[in-house]
Amino acid sequence: MRPKARFAVAAGVITFVLVLAGVSLVAIESRHAAARRLEADLTRALELLAPNGERLFSAPVEQADAEIRRWAAASGLRVTLIDAGGRVVADSWTLPGLLGRLENHLQRPEIVAASGGRIGVAKRRSATTDHPLVYAAIEVGPPERSPGFLRLAGAEPHPGLPWIGLAAALMSAVAAAWLAHAWESRRHAAVARHLQAWTELPPTAELEAMAEETDRRVRELREDLVRELEATQTALGEMAEGVVMLDGQGVVHFFNPAAAAHLGGDLTVGRPLIEAVRAPELTSAIGEVLRTGEPRHTSVWLPGGGELLARARPLPHPVLAVAVVLRDTREQRQLERARRALVADLAHELRTPLTVLSGLAEELRETGAEGDLVATLERQVVRLRTFAEELEELAALESGQVRLHPEDIDVTAVVGEALHDLEVEAAAAGVSLSVSGEASLHTDPVRLGQVVTNLVENGIRYNRRGGTVRVRIETAADAVRLHVEDDGIGIPAADIPLVFQRFFQVRRNTTAQSGSGLGLAIVKHLMRALGGAVQLTSREGAGTTVTLSFPRTAGTR
Repeated sequence: MRPKARFAVAAGVITFVLVLAGVSLVAIESRHAAARRLEADLTRALELLAPNGERLFSAPVEQADAEIRRWAAASGLRVTLIDAGGRVVADSWTLPGLLGRLENHLQRPEIVAASGGRIGVAKRRSATTDHPLVYAAIEVGPPERSPGFLRLAGAEPHPGLPWIGLAAALMSAVAAAWLAHAWESRRHAAVARHLQAWTELPPTAELEAMAEETDRRVRELREDLVRELEATQTALGEMAEGVVMLDGQGVVHFFNPAAAAHLGGDLTVGRPLIEAVRAPELTSAIGEVLRTGEPRHTSVWLPGGGELLARARPLPHPVLAVAVVLRDTREQRQLERARRALVADLAHELRTPLTVLSGLAEELRETGAEGDLVATLERQVVRLRTFAEELEELAALESGQVRLHPEDIDVTAVVGEALHDLEVEAAAAGVSLSVSGEASLHTDPVRLGQVVTNLVENGIRYNRRGGTVRVRIETAADAVRLHVEDDGIGIPAADIPLVFQRFFQVRRNTTAQSGSGLGLAIVKHLMRALGGAVQLTSREGAGTTVTLSFPRTAGTR
């Protein structure tokens, strides 16, 4: 028998048994309810007839017999008078002449119970009529001089064969079998449709065979995926960069040995990263990725003085939400120190030729040389002087020679002054400037204005006519943040990790004049000196947002 047929037959049999059992239970309960009603009727009848029962014992036999037969005709019950010795005095189902043949009733259960001063009830088959009866008896008269007992009896309800229930059970079984067969057919078709992609068996094949074929192919696929996963983990284990993968709650699901070496702590799979690693910059960047779905880049400062460059990116995965890549920069520190020395020397050595070139431009202008030539020379001198000044500024920042003069300041006022100084440049580029929000900080207003100026200048330089540069000031529970946002040409994703490096310039298909490549490097070092952090997000063609974060202090509101 096919599985669908077996399922239909089983459903029909089970339904038949359940419905028949239900009908039988209902019939039994109905019988019990009828018996309880009969007992109640017998009890009420005894209570009504008992006051008249005592006088019948002293009446002539013919009168007593006539009276109880009248009671029996009115109630439909068997009425019996039994004297105190257990002899039947009168019975509505027995002729007076045959009463002497009846056995003594003193030990009948209902009589024994009635002797205790209560109504006695018993069920048994009558020896006289051979029918099941329910008996109820009561002692009449005062207990100390009672002449006997009055007993009533009624036929116990007899349940008939539940033909209607049997027919209902059969019909229900047939309907259940048909529905089970139809449901199993639909289920078979639905399951087979899903398994068709994994097996070459026809849709009418048994599900067990299709499942076995599917299981074999899935096992093969799983083995291939396991091999690929092992190869990937091996490759990640050999990487110098640290890799950490987290779910949507920030719980670690994977990390390679390099990540454990970089971050230290108790990095453990199944434990939230924020509990294992004390790196506020990193956890803040990860939180931004989870909140916005956009990649974030930041720096992580290690206790020993090293620095990690961290890139956090969202993952299109049902479990994993963020991938973090960490690159140790400690091996580059010696090169950076050498580079800083070179920057300082270069800035110093540029002063002499710039002075000579500036004087030469003045002499050429005084001697009446060609105006365009002199103007070009003067513009290039200005560019070189700006470049030299930025080099000196960067060298001072990197060597820690910058002196800060912190004070309680109104952040909105400082930002407003910076925007006011750039209004002419913004108007020439067709870019509008705006500031919103307010906060106060205890910091160096000159250096903060320098940071804002550098960022807004970039927003103007790499924008479109009709574009905007907005500075949003907001306060949070743990920090004051300044968001410098523009809707300009943006930065390619591959260049974002490099923009804070000195001399790096984004390759752009635009006529906008490029800077020296030092502005964002200066911003980064100034923010570090001010005790803050900087993060940059950008989408090519959509604009750039640079966020400056200052920790809250007693002077922050």
